[in-house]
This record gives sequence, C-alpha cells and structure tokens, in this order.
Amino acid sequence: MSNVVDERGVHVSVFQPNLPAQHLAFPSQTISLGRAVDCTIPIKDRFLSRRHAELLFEAGEWWVRDCGSVNGTNINGTRLGTTPIVLRAGDRITLGDTEVVFNGNEPQSQVIPTDSSSHATNLAIPVQAAFEPVRGAGDHERILASLAVEFIEDRPLNELFDFILDKLMEILTPSRAALALFGPDGQSFADVRVRRTDRGDSADLVISRTLLAEVVGERKLISYVEASSGGKLAAAESMIAQRIRAAVCVPLVVGDAVLGVLYLDFLASRTITQEDARLIAQISRFAAVKLETTRLREEAIAKAKIDEELRTAWTIQRRLLPAELPTIAGYGFAGANKPCKTVSGDYYDVVVRPDGKIYFIIADVSGKGITAALVMSSLATAFDIFSRSAPTPAELMTQLNLTLAPRTSPTKFATVVAGLLDPATGRVDFTNAGHVAPLRVSKSGTEQLTSTDMVIGLFGAAKYRTQTMTLEPGDSLVLFTDGVTEAENPEEAQLGLLPIAELLAPMHGTHAAEILSTIETKVQEFICGAAAGDDVTMLALTRL
Repeated sequence: MSNVVDERGVHVSVFQPNLPAQHLAFPSQTISLGRAVDCTIPIKDRFLSRRHAELLFEAGEWWVRDCGSVNGTNINGTRLGTTPIVLRAGDRITLGDTEVVFNGNEPQSQVIPTDSSSHATNLAIPVQAAFEPVRGAGDHERILASLAVEFIEDRPLNELFDFILDKLMEILTPSRAALALFGPDGQSFADVRVRRTDRGDSADLVISRTLLAEVVGERKLISYVEASSGGKLAAAESMIAQRIRAAVCVPLVVGDAVLGVLYLDFLASRTITQEDARLIAQISRFAAVKLETTRLREEAIAKAKIDEELRTAWTIQRRLLPAELPTIAGYGFAGANKPCKTVSGDYYDVVVRPDGKIYFIIADVSGKGITAALVMSSLATAFDIFSRSAPTPAELMTQLNLTLAPRTSPTKFATVVAGLLDPATGRVDFTNAGHVAPLRVSKSGTEQLTSTDMVIGLFGAAKYRTQTMTLEPGDSLVLFTDGVTEAENPEEAQLGLLPIAELLAPMHGTHAAEILSTIETKVQEFICGAAAGDDVTMLALTRL
C-alpha cells in the first residue's frame, strides 16, 4: 500500500491507559509527540521527554524519528535508533505506556471532508428554527409521535445506531443515510454508520469542508437539490457523491454541543420542502439526545465496573504493602504510599530477619495504573521469597532482575533501592538500581548517595554492587520515589532533589515519621494543592 498522502491527510490512533482512544487526522506536516503541551499530540506521561518523537512527511512518505528521548521509542516492538524509518499503515509506535497506530491515508470513517467549497444550496435553516413544528403537517406529527414512543426504549449504543438508520430509511426512503459522530478532537469523525438502499454501493461519502463548517459551526440544516442530472449539482466536487439529485445534512445538537452530523441523499429526483427539512431536523434532535444519553449511561456503567475492579485490585495490592512497620529498639521507621490513580506502581517494605537484621526496599515501576501495579505485585512477591535466604543487597537485586527481565515488556522496568540494616552497629549495606538518590541526614547536614547501577527488568545480565554506610545516633536514611522529586508546580517546573536535601539538613535527630511529614508538606506546597501526577512513596529509618 502506498504511503502517499492524498487530500484526506494522514490518520493516527492514540491509545493511552485509562483514557478513550483518539482517532486524529492531520495534513502533510510534522507531527510532534511528547509531554510538552505545545506538541501536536501532547501525551501526559512522565516517562516521555517533552518532545519525544516526530512523524515527518518527506518525499511522499511518512517517517518516524526519535528526538533523543531518554526512554526511547519503539516501532512494532523494536527500539528505534537515531535514524528515522519509513512508516507503513498499521505500524504501532510505543512511547512509554502510550501506543500510536499509524493508519496512513486510510480514513477512520466513510465520511471524508474535501477541500472543495462549491455546493448548490436549496435550503439553509438555523437548526433551532427547524426544530419548530409545522402547523397542519399531520403526517409528520404522527411520524414524530410514533418515533418518540419508540425512542423511549433503551437500546445498547450499537443497536441504537442501527435503529435510527433503519427508521430514516423507512420514513424518508433516501438512497443513503449516515450518522457520523465526532471524536475527542471535535473535528474528525470517530464513529460513522452508513445505510444504503443499493447494497452493492461501496463508494465513500465525500463532503465539502466548507459545507461541513456551515452545518456544524453555524448550527444549520443544509439542503441542496438539482433538477437535472447534468446540472451544477451533479458536477460539483463538493457533493457527497456523484449522481446525487438531492441531499440534506443536519447537525446532531445537544444543548450547545454538536455531536456530529446526520446526512441523507437521494439519487432519484426528489424535492425537499420546508416541512421535510423540519421533519429531518426533529428526527436529528431525537437521535442526538438519545445517542448522548445512551453513551453517557454506558460510560457510567463501564466506569462503575472498572472502578469496582480497581477497588478490588487496590484492596489486594494494599496487602502487599506493610500494614505496620516493625518496632526495633533504638530505631524508628516510617513509610507512606499515595497512588495518583486507584492502584500504584510503587512499593516499599521492611522485613526483620530471624537474626535481627532488617531488610528494606523501595521501588518504582515505570508507568502508572494497572500494568505498573501488576509488575509491582511480581516484584513484591519476588522480594518476599528471595529475602528469606539472607542474600547481600547486590545478590538480592540480581535475583529480582533475573526474575523480572524475561517477563516484562521493553517499556517496563523498575528502579529499586534494597538494603540490609544491622541494628547493633547501625551499618547499612544497600544497592541502588537506578533509583532516586537516597538521603543520609547526619550532624553535618544532608548527603546525597548518588552512586547507582542499572534499573531492573531490562537486561538479565546487569551487574549490581553493594554499598555501605553507617547510621550514627540521630542519623536518618530517607528514600522516596520520583513522585517527590518530579512533582510539578502550575508552571510545570519540577521540585528536584536539592530542595528536599536542603529541607532535611537541619533535621538530625528527628523521628522518621516527622521527616516524611515534612517532605509531604513541601510537595503539597510546591504543587499548590493540585492532584499529584505520579505515585508518591517514601520510606525513612532513624537511629534514635
């Protein structure tokens, strides 16, 4: 299939976790994807760079290019290098937890806007005026009364489309009838259903952008009729198809919103009167209201089901986190986990060994939501199993990595700090696998323990080393996920590690719980009370 883009532009579908799919159309231009709000397709995902990747149109073909992103771009499951590659229809581009499907010039619907601006208008009526009943139109009143009764019955959304189109074909006997609903962008059609008298007719329905703008933007019912098959209407490119003798296009309006359009055309001679136009407008009003209420009902039911499943998942996941931290003479422990969604990809735990030494861990799985929570559950189970055999922190990290690496996708990994505390001496052995630098709070201030190894879950052959430090009386070791350091204020500036280190510098001798409370207050002040964009998990241990 050729990638050369015609006047219909290029089409892509964007799939993000916990969000409706987006079906978008663009002209032949550079399409940027990333976390920045000024990207052509902005994607809220902290694992994306601000300008992560681009789709480029050059020499009649579309190319995908990674813009030097930190976490990379995959095309059909393969990591994209520094050289752009040509896209083919159906190619799947993965950026973090988001998938972008390149559809080429194949439209998402059978109603295709063109750039032609000519059309032969017979009637142009503001839709609100068209809603007014026509006195003396007894047949139309009976039709509407009967239709109103039938619209009372609840039907699934798919069946409702069919019901409306069947009624349009039965009542108005057009050659073709179509319902086209806009996608989230309010411009391209995301859901289109067409009914045809001639089942052998498979031609696309093509509509003038100028006409569509008039129907949608000005909330008008537009009708056009040509008395002769060789006349202006039949020759106009802006007609929804060739050989059309009459057509009607009306917006589907609910309140101030336009959901889409209803379209009818007639290949045989047909005069469309004011009464016909008002009947079609009234049917469109019934259809719009019923489609919207049905959509909202089904979304509410689906959301309630998902919410219930997520609540169940969170109940199970909470059991993987410590209900309470151990009480050890001479030490204080504190932990906190606040997911930005119902379930979390963060994890922490503290486990006392039979010999009195204490394992601790904090982890952050890439991404958010259900997929991150599933990986987190696997990590928690693996930690529980491997920590029983008394490994060093480096050996423990190696075992966790060997468990996750073969079982996770290339975009799924975890940053982890795992350590072993000897309460008798205050010695802490720990290993850092790509995690935010732990902070040691001592008499001399705050020290950032920045040395780190490879994240876990990507490469089974990764090597890890054990580092050592000692907690003196009054010292604290503070660990947290990047939901703290990457917290964003309204200007999208990140908090960073240094302000936290400076905040904790005078807190030598402070209990672990008070340290975490101070950090949480700082984060909330920085984001000005807005909802957190990432899971926030913290763990602190203080030698009293």
